[in-house]
Amino acid sequence: MNQMKKAGRPRPMEVWNAHLYFDDGSGAKNRPVIVLEKRGDAFTVLMVTTHGRSAATYFKLFDPYEVMLDQRSVVRTDRLFKLKEDEFNYKLGDLCPEDVDMMTIVLGKHKGTKAYKKNDYRGDF
Repeated sequence: MNQMKKAGRPRPMEVWNAHLYFDDGSGAKNRPVIVLEKRGDAFTVLMVTTHGRSAATYFKLFDPYEVMLDQRSVVRTDRLFKLKEDEFNYKLGDLCPEDVDMMTIVLGKHKGTKAYKKNDYRGDF
């Protein structure tokens, strides 16, 4: 775990460094995530990366500097992840109002999907 201390419990619209598993299950790495909500025993998050592949599924943060990220940072909006509280390492910051608005829209779209309704999206527990 990074030397930074965990700053309380993750809350919606915060950006945290967290332990996130690769899609193929071959490993994991610590990376920034955006906390969307607490749902049951898990937190619903979106992954932040610097390698956006499709404008349709990646959203460029309006103010990445607000959360200690650089200008190449994009949010992968096409799929949700579930994390347990102990998978969060430390808080990076709070999203700016413009980014909160966009993430609220993204979460609203996911709430209409079958996977969300069944609570059947990427989680490792």
